[in-house]
Amino acid sequence: MHLWGLPLKLTLVRAVTIAAAVLLGLLPASGLPSPALAADRDQDGIPGVAASVPASTGYDISWPQCGGAYPANPAFGIVGVNAGIVFSANPCVTSQISWAGGARAGLYANTGNPGPALSKHWPLGQTTPRFCDPANPDSADCAYDYGANAATDSWSDAVTAFAALALAESPATSSWWLDVETSNSWRSDVSLNVAALSGATDALGARGVTKLGFYSTQYQWNVITGGTAAFAGHPSWVAGAADASGAAALCGTNGFTGGGVALGQYITGGFDADLACVDGAPILTTVTVSPPTASIQANGTQQLSARADDQFGQPLNPQPPFSWSTTGGAVTPSGLYTAGSTAGGPFTVTADSGGVRGSATVTVTSAADFSVSASPAVQSVRRGATATWNISIVPGNGFNGSVSWAVAGQPAGAIVSFTVNPTTSSTTLTLKTASSGPKGAFTLTITARSGSLAHTATVTLKVTK
Repeated sequence: MHLWGLPLKLTLVRAVTIAAAVLLGLLPASGLPSPALAADRDQDGIPGVAASVPASTGYDISWPQCGGAYPANPAFGIVGVNAGIVFSANPCVTSQISWAGGARAGLYANTGNPGPALSKHWPLGQTTPRFCDPANPDSADCAYDYGANAATDSWSDAVTAFAALALAESPATSSWWLDVETSNSWRSDVSLNVAALSGATDALGARGVTKLGFYSTQYQWNVITGGTAAFAGHPSWVAGAADASGAAALCGTNGFTGGGVALGQYITGGFDADLACVDGAPILTTVTVSPPTASIQANGTQQLSARADDQFGQPLNPQPPFSWSTTGGAVTPSGLYTAGSTAGGPFTVTADSGGVRGSATVTVTSAADFSVSASPAVQSVRRGATATWNISIVPGNGFNGSVSWAVAGQPAGAIVSFTVNPTTSSTTLTLKTASSGPKGAFTLTITARSGSLAHTATVTLKVTK
């Protein structure tokens, strides 16, 4: 279906230069096109069209081309894995992926969100990745699961085709596009549609897909998603240009996702053609925060960094400034995160530049610490005799520091010493009383210090005649 038009997309043919295809991962570095696999006739039976296009032209085909000729001499190919709607398989996806260069093929998947009343695939009772509560089926969690399941179904179709072709590569190496069109079923509550698309992107990402974008128009994106910028980290494949000049003019602008435009579409020769924005001005598309996850102790710090990439996945030079924020703890303008004094999280730390955001998660664990044990608890000695206690460090949360020891409360004239001081494990406290010293019960306070940490243990010494 033409995205800006009305009925079903009978063919989607994307044309880009070889250099663009190499950059987008649709061709090998050599830039050599695939061999001709079809007669010089387009899907409408018009002879000569496929043969007349430049050798660098790429095409997008899907189920409408089953049983017919595929475009000849494609520099690259993009194949629809569905038969026009979600949870439907393109019956000739295997031959089309072969036509598109096997593992070099780009892939696109249909999306939708019909809701619980219309879909026999609605995930009632599903517990992962989210819980779709049967008592509340019309929820964002259920829509998320529906989108994830639909994308997973498309992924499975691609995996099956790759296996049938005995391809060593995974479909994760392909460029993927999520086709967002009003001709498919969507909810009037756009937040539910955004949830479904989030489920689809997360499901493909969980399977290793790193090159993922959206195909739509600004109008239809607004109708379906409310113009959300939640997917600004993904490039836009924009339909609706009148000609090649109009498609080229889309390059260097922000697409409907809020990220950069990777492809601009126009119609020519009975096909949908696309120009890749290889020569367009770099557009901030993705912000990546590193490390993506971290676990630190309470009051600890973690240096985070952010990188801004353009629509082609290349770092911007120079890098833009970032605004940092966090849902727990504190973060400086340079990305230095400081945990709070108690365990918690995971907390989200976000770097923002011009409305494009990347994030990392930080989990705060309890701080390393220790306690002290001393035995025996009570000892009785005569004046002039010696008493000893076994003193141990009990580490907690990974504590492995060195501890210094001191004692207070001993009777006058007594001599105290530790066999090892400082130590990282245990020591022995020895106390020799004075022969003419005082008698009675004395509480000894044994103090252990390591940096800012200090803990005590008490024992009782009874001195008799």
